[in-house]
Amino acid sequence: MTIDLDDLRFYRGIHALEPEEDLPAIFELAVPRFLGMCEKLGLKSTLFSIAEDLRWPEAVSSLRSAAASGHEIASHSSTHRYELSRRSADFMKAETAGSRHALEDATGSAVTGFRGPGYNLSDGLLAALKDAGYEYDSSVLASPAYWAARAAVIGWMRLTGRKSSSITGRGRDFCRGRLPFVWPARLGGLREFPITSGGLGWMPLIGTTLAAGGAMSRHIARCANRLPFVNVEFHALDFMDIDIDRLDPRLRVEPALRIPLADRTSAFETALQSLADGRRPALLRDLSAINPLEPGFR
Repeated sequence: MTIDLDDLRFYRGIHALEPEEDLPAIFELAVPRFLGMCEKLGLKSTLFSIAEDLRWPEAVSSLRSAAASGHEIASHSSTHRYELSRRSADFMKAETAGSRHALEDATGSAVTGFRGPGYNLSDGLLAALKDAGYEYDSSVLASPAYWAARAAVIGWMRLTGRKSSSITGRGRDFCRGRLPFVWPARLGGLREFPITSGGLGWMPLIGTTLAAGGAMSRHIARCANRLPFVNVEFHALDFMDIDIDRLDPRLRVEPALRIPLADRTSAFETALQSLADGRRPALLRDLSAINPLEPGFR
């Protein structure tokens, strides 16, 4: 189980909303709620964290607490630029090596994993990850349906005169399969742990698709549960509430925020209990040292 600690500023950028004062709300509200759910279910998670957020004492305290409780701290880059995969080698180095060192210094926890902003990869970025000392990547989202939907939204926004901060990315990375694999040596040779998908069109097993519960959510979870490896992804936003947390009402453009937090949390817990049944929960850093496709692994 993993969670991306994307701040609200990134959602405002995705939907071309005006910037607002940036506050450490996800660390004060969302992360404690998420970790509370983990404790209730007896699960540990990998927290993909953005290094520039360490400017907030609340972020440092939150991540240190998570690490002390047995959760994994991993890198989600330094500044979460969606176009990171298209930037120069020096920029990639700063975002990969720089974020790793900053997170390790702040939390006292080894950082061995990376997830690219917006699930975007490139040959250069994979090589930079290897040079920066990472052991695995978890950027591949095995969902052609997600990639097509994102491309359509970004295209529509351009047609209507709005510019999203997100990018379409390489379509082939969303079609690489749902099981762990190793990248070729020329691309760094890192272990890749894809985010799982299931059901018609390989719908992603993420907070947005699980939030509503119901038949579709159960179908995706059932299909995913047939796989020998399952990697569920949440975002900090999944544990925020428009009304309770007094967020900008325009953020309701995010599907999960249209559902009350209590209903979402209940749907998440139901899905996770189903997925965990009969499996061996593990942190990605622990899986990077073994073969998750060995006979009997589940």
